[in-house]
Amino acid sequence: MKKLIFLLLLILLAAAGLVYYKKWRSEFLRQKVPQLVFLESDSLYRITYENVDIDEVDGEIVIRNLQLIPDSTYKKPTDSTLPRNLLKVTVPEIIVTGVQTDEAVLNKEIIASTIRLTNPVVTMFNNSRAEKDADSTPTSDKIYKILLRGLEKINVDTILITNADYHICTWPGGDTIFSGSKINAQLHHITISDSTSIDTSRVLFAKHAALDVEKLLLRNKRNLYHYQFNNIQVLSGERSFAVKNLHIIPLLGETAHMRAAKWQTDRLDFDLYNLLFKRVNVQELLNGNLIADELSIKNARFKVFRDKAYPMKKESKIGHYPHQQLMNLPIDISLKKIIVQQGYIEYKEKNPQTGSSGIITFDDVRASLHNVTNRSNNLQKNGVMVVHFNSRFLNKVPLSATLQFYLNSKNGKFAVNGSMKTTDATIFNRLSKPMAMVEINAGTIHSLDFNFNCDNYRAMGIMRLLYDNLKIKLLKKDEEGNVAYKPKKVISLLANIAIINANPDKNKPVRTVTVNYARDTYKSMFNLIWKSIFEGAQITIGIDGKLPLMKNQKNKSKEPNHKNPKEEQTQ
Repeated sequence: MKKLIFLLLLILLAAAGLVYYKKWRSEFLRQKVPQLVFLESDSLYRITYENVDIDEVDGEIVIRNLQLIPDSTYKKPTDSTLPRNLLKVTVPEIIVTGVQTDEAVLNKEIIASTIRLTNPVVTMFNNSRAEKDADSTPTSDKIYKILLRGLEKINVDTILITNADYHICTWPGGDTIFSGSKINAQLHHITISDSTSIDTSRVLFAKHAALDVEKLLLRNKRNLYHYQFNNIQVLSGERSFAVKNLHIIPLLGETAHMRAAKWQTDRLDFDLYNLLFKRVNVQELLNGNLIADELSIKNARFKVFRDKAYPMKKESKIGHYPHQQLMNLPIDISLKKIIVQQGYIEYKEKNPQTGSSGIITFDDVRASLHNVTNRSNNLQKNGVMVVHFNSRFLNKVPLSATLQFYLNSKNGKFAVNGSMKTTDATIFNRLSKPMAMVEINAGTIHSLDFNFNCDNYRAMGIMRLLYDNLKIKLLKKDEEGNVAYKPKKVISLLANIAIINANPDKNKPVRTVTVNYARDTYKSMFNLIWKSIFEGAQITIGIDGKLPLMKNQKNKSKEPNHKNPKEEQTQ
């Protein structure tokens, strides 16, 4: 958004500068201004306009059909010396009112009441062949140095940008990768001078600024997703930044998405509602960074689908933990607190052996995240990001967890502890039958508590599972199709003989087990946590590696499918 406002300010203030002449109006308008733009942009841009009407008595300027056009006549589109970003700007009408021409001539000041731009369209062409711009100069400094050339001061009461469109396209192909529609901006009490160039209380030299955007749409490069933001509002006075809703929209259904991906992958379908950033640093926001005290999200819905019939792509997930990805973002993030007031999480996994899908759900999610930052000065004070999570697992069981992410860690260190309350064990059949071919016939789980320390390669810690009267049945798919599953009678009998029916068992002490689980480095952090809990459960109930089913699962989890740790660290 900063490039949109920056370019529009260039145009409107150049328009205001048209009063900075007296006798040579025609030559200045028709030749000097276009020539100046052409030369100052290193022959990259040309400016045209249909006509300019100036009423010196009433102090009004009207410019119609102004265009700023990238001119690559002197450079080939493939020329690496072209800048990374080229812009094309069209403004059907610019109206400047309340212009004081005497001040412009005598005191080198541009003074105007209102500058109004109607239906402007800004297109930024992204030139991937050019080198990345290493210029970190703040936006306001760039405007100040370019526009105040030859003037002492520019004063404008109000700048209004109405119904603007903004697009980012590839160069030279022109494919649209980002678009913003129905953008309205208001800047009040604008003063551009030596003193205001260093005034951090102003936004783009204005005492007060407001921005409304009806819709932003970002297209995924593989054309699998659209990222859509609706009803964005930025208010500089309140230092707030609000988004009514944010959507990650899959463009294909579950089956078609997996077919297009060709590998096992997660199909995402996310919706977040009523996002409000409080006490935002608006200057940083215009420079592409997100610095705020708090983000509250009223409602969030996360749905993930995976089809395990497709082969697993052998790509290392080292460096993909959430805190590692946060540290690698190209922009600065600093949020003291994030609060999710109400949420829903669903993970759906299709098992090719059963042809059925197990669905894990977390209902009534309430979460808070603290110290979400990748800024080096913040990390020196506090290098730990903390997440508190509460929900009802499978819409029944109270579940809570706390995660601590060590942001300065070089090996992905994080800690997780959690607990689950009393439930009937048969509730897990909706997962165990389609995903593991296991049916729980009876049992009560009284509590589950775990505490793990994890890194890029391993989870280590303790787990305590309290239960009694546990009975299970191992299943196989019914090939005749009469029913979905048939019991494996002999193996089920062996399983129930092997199982320790309760913890604690009769008069014996509570069993707390030690977990030491080697991570599958092709899989995610959540897979590591889940598999560590599953291993602890097997050890607790006494069937760890004793049954064919469990042996197969354990062998798969310990396949030599990750590289030497030293090799991974060099990536």
